[in-house]
Amino acid sequence: MTRADPGSTPAGRLLFVCTGNICRSAAAERLARRELAELLGDAADRVQVHSAGTRAVVGAPVHPHSAAVVRRLGGQVDGYAARRLTRPMVAEADLVLTMTREHRRLVLGVDPRALARTFTLAEAAELVGLLEDPPAPDQPLARRLAAARTRRRSDEADDVPDPINGSPEVHEDVVSAIERYLHPVLRAWAADVGARLPSAG
Repeated sequence: MTRADPGSTPAGRLLFVCTGNICRSAAAERLARRELAELLGDAADRVQVHSAGTRAVVGAPVHPHSAAVVRRLGGQVDGYAARRLTRPMVAEADLVLTMTREHRRLVLGVDPRALARTFTLAEAAELVGLLEDPPAPDQPLARRLAAARTRRRSDEADDVPDPINGSPEVHEDVVSAIERYLHPVLRAWAADVGARLPSAG
C-alpha cells in the first residue's frame, strides 16, 4: 500500500505519465507501489504513487495483456481506473516519470515549472547511476537527477514503446523493461523519502 493517509502530509509524491494510462504508466504505478512497499515497509503508506495519461481512456482498467504481466511480477491491478493528466497532478508531484520524451514535453506544456522534476523513466534510471553517494541532506532526488542531466545525452533509447495494439509478448517485453528501469529509481527515491521520515518513537 502506498497511498498516503489523507490526514497526514505525504512524505513523497510520484507520478507516472504515458498516453492512455492503461498500459505503460499503469503498470509502472502498480509495480512501483509493490516495490516501495518492500523497500519502505509500513512507511510506504506515507507516500503517494499515481499515474495519468495525456489522452487517457478515463476510468478504464489496466489493459488485460499488461495486467497479466503486472500480476505475474507481484503487482495488484484491482480497482484501477485511468486518469487524464492535469496541471495540479504535475504541480504536486515531487518526481514525474514519463514513458517517452514526447510525454515529457507534454508534461512541461502543462506545467513548465516542472522541468527539474520531470524525466523519462529510462533517463532517470541511467541518471541514478551517475549520482554521487552519499547525497547532501538538503538535495532531494529530483534535484540531483536534474543536476546530472548534463552528463548524458537524451535520445530514442529514453522512450518506452507503446504496446497498446501488440501481442501479449509485446506487453511482456514492455512491462518487464519498465520493471527493470524502476528498480534503481525506486531504490534511490525510497532512500530519499526514508531520510525525511521521522524516526519511530
